[in-house]
Amino acid sequence: MSISTIVAALALETDNDPIMGRALQLARTHNARLLFVHVIEEPHLRESRLPGPVDVTSIRAMQKQDAVERIKRLTGSSQPSIVADIVVDAGKPFQIIDEVAERNGADLIVIGPGNAKSLREKVFGSTADRVVRSSTRPVLVVKSAAFDPYQRIVGATDFSAASTAAIQAAILLAPSALVEFVHVIEIPLGFELAMLKAGTSQAEIDRYRRAKASDARKQMRVAFAEIDSSNTRPRLTIIQGSATHVLVRLARSGRTDLIAAGTHGRGAISQALLGSVASRLLQMAKCDVLVGSG
Repeated sequence: MSISTIVAALALETDNDPIMGRALQLARTHNARLLFVHVIEEPHLRESRLPGPVDVTSIRAMQKQDAVERIKRLTGSSQPSIVADIVVDAGKPFQIIDEVAERNGADLIVIGPGNAKSLREKVFGSTADRVVRSSTRPVLVVKSAAFDPYQRIVGATDFSAASTAAIQAAILLAPSALVEFVHVIEIPLGFELAMLKAGTSQAEIDRYRRAKASDARKQMRVAFAEIDSSNTRPRLTIIQGSATHVLVRLARSGRTDLIAAGTHGRGAISQALLGSVASRLLQMAKCDVLVGSG
């Protein structure tokens, strides 16, 4: 497995786009084909109060031409040694991005976190949320403006195919990075209190915790054996607590360049609802987040 084709989605809201910088760095590192995608959202072109006569086709064509020229200018000044293909289209961003990735057999989608600007986006999620939910390939959500190769990766594993896929993709992106496998054991406080009320001693509860940790460590070794990581010897870390709180803390610590996590499966419900841990990471992480679907 290799990174041979990268699709990077550009919002073109500023001339200093961290998505462009990270995509160029990855394309250069992996000698990968790079496609920049920009989607023109045009609800305003469907308004009934537009001054007439308005040639919607001409306006759309001019918008596309302007976007292409701007991307060419920005990529030329950023990294003249890399030639990128450019796709500019009109429609729903998450659908266009996913279609371009699918059509070109992309190994990775690079996108920014985005902000929910409308009521619809607040209900259904930003473009990044919807791309993560709909895509069958790894999605790198760029949160940082640093473009050096990743040096430290945290792979959050719950032993699912999705988390394994995310960690595999992260190691593939940065094979020389230090990798820490993290599994969080969640034992609800209410459950421990119920055990105490049922007559379970604190010593027995502690043994239960240690047994859970021991089982998790064995599962981590099995999970890591499934990952192609010939150049990587990860540190295995087991933490007890809330998975969301632990991983968000790691993603905001300043010691992690990239955190990899999985979504929940691929069913209809999981496509409608992004896993709670992945969702919080996308919202609150300071470092980049790579999400895999398995």
